[in-house]
Amino acid sequence: MTTLPTCGELYRSFEEECESWPCLQPANIPHGNVRLADRAVGHMRGQAEKVYLGACSAFMIRPAEDWWGWSVEAMALVCLHYGLRLYADAESGEVWGCKDEIVVTQLETLRHHVQVNSSLWHGRRAWLCGVEKVDVYYHKREGYGQRCEPEEVPHG
Repeated sequence: MTTLPTCGELYRSFEEECESWPCLQPANIPHGNVRLADRAVGHMRGQAEKVYLGACSAFMIRPAEDWWGWSVEAMALVCLHYGLRLYADAESGEVWGCKDEIVVTQLETLRHHVQVNSSLWHGRRAWLCGVEKVDVYYHKREGYGQRCEPEEVPHG
């Protein structure tokens, strides 16, 4: 049996690594919004830990366009820390953290061979993320496709 570092060990080393990450320096954060960047990295870390521990095969974020480059860089560092594979698809605007190359291949197959927003598309992606209660009509819900964060983000 392989012994994995504990969550506490991983968290401590993650925090130490974050101090040297260029993407987390205030001058490199979109709109200078350190608070939003910190929350985003915390979310990525928590989701990556679930994949690392085997709770699911992947996780995904869909950042706003103006956060795309920053998000890909931050996700790459999070994935590196947790031993995951990064899959960034600029066309869909999605950035994935995957447990292995098999999951990356599954995402590529979905992207090229399954109709977006079909039941299979939603179901397979939800399954990869460990979601059991799948809403295959997610794309028809109010608010789908809208930005989560406010257009004008206060600084400070």
